[in-house]
Formats: sequence, C-alpha cells, structure tokens
Amino acid sequence: LSNLAIQLNKNAFGLSPVNQQIVCNPPVAQGSSGRNSVELTITPNMLAPAPTGQPASPQVQVAIKNMASGNVFYFAADFSVEALFSPEGALDRSAFIEAWKSIDDTQELYGTVSDLPPSSTDIDQVQAKFKPYNIFFIARRPVPNAEGQEVVYFSMRTVSGMDFMAELTFKQGVNACKVCLKTENTSYGGLAKAVLEKLLLK
Repeated sequence: LSNLAIQLNKNAFGLSPVNQQIVCNPPVAQGSSGRNSVELTITPNMLAPAPTGQPASPQVQVAIKNMASGNVFYFAADFSVEALFSPEGALDRSAFIEAWKSIDDTQELYGTVSDLPPSSTDIDQVQAKFKPYNIFFIARRPVPNAEGQEVVYFSMRTVSGMDFMAELTFKQGVNACKVCLKTENTSYGGLAKAVLEKLLLK
C-alpha cells in the first residue's frame, strides 16, 4: 500500500485536506500498519452550517481510496474543536465584560463537572492546563457573600473567528466546578463547553 487519496464531506468546521494525495513511504505491507498525517485547512465552501437552533455536530465523514485497487474506505471521526482555537483568542478585560453583557443570559450554557483531579481544583493549575490549548485567562474574583467560592473567566477564539467566553466557579474543598459558557455562535457553544469539561477531567 503506497498511494491513497482522502476526501472529506462538508462539515460543521469547513475542514478539507490541503492535499488529497497520501504517499506511504515506506509502503505498508499487507498485514502490517503504518502512520501518516494529513494537514487540514478551513475552506468556506466545505462548511455545512448547523440547522438553526440545532447543535453543530463534531463528526467529520471521511473517505480514503486505495489508488492501486480503487477500493474506498468510509468512516466518521469526531473532530476536537480545540484544534481550531487560535493564539489570537485572548480578550482584554474590558472587551470581555462588554461582550459577556451583550449576550442574553438565556443563551448561557451550563454544566457541572464532578470528581475533578487535584490539578483541576487549583485555579493556577487550571490556567496552566488550559494555556497550551489557547484558552486564555481573563480574570478571577471571589464570589460575594459565598465564603470559599471563586470564579475565573477564560476566552477562546477559533481560527474562523468564533468567540467563546467561559465562567468557571470553584469552591474550596469541593472537587467540582460549575461551567457557564456564552457565545454568539450558539450552535457551537456545546462543543466549546465540552472541551473545557474534558480538559478539567484530565
């Protein structure tokens, strides 16, 4: 097996391969395995927007063709949306507050993550955990009249320009975290919230 071709169906992220040809060097012998990687790019005409009011699907449908035999293998894989988070995603505090207030509270997405590892109950460690994924710390503050509780704010922006803002609430001595996420791109909000929840459990 030495030459393959890859194709993606339209998807919620507009992903497509930079090069459809995959060359296996060295060739993969029958019964053995090999590794390869495909660089992806965002192409507007490959975007399949989520229906209004429906969550975007993380699933990307893929077809790979063996150029020698003509056989085609079809499969679907869930795309990790954090791969799209941009290093330009940090908002300054005033812009964050303005953007947060501009989104109606009815559009907030809530969740609670329980059974957190020790590294996810310390806010400094959470910041360090999020930073490699381009999830940017904005601010933290104690919750008024709630002893031991603290909230921390983060921002994310995809390379396609979607902004997400998150508020995480921690309570001293409790290995759980409340997650609140706001975005104008409501179809994609659930995917961004799921990224935060997944990383908190790592």
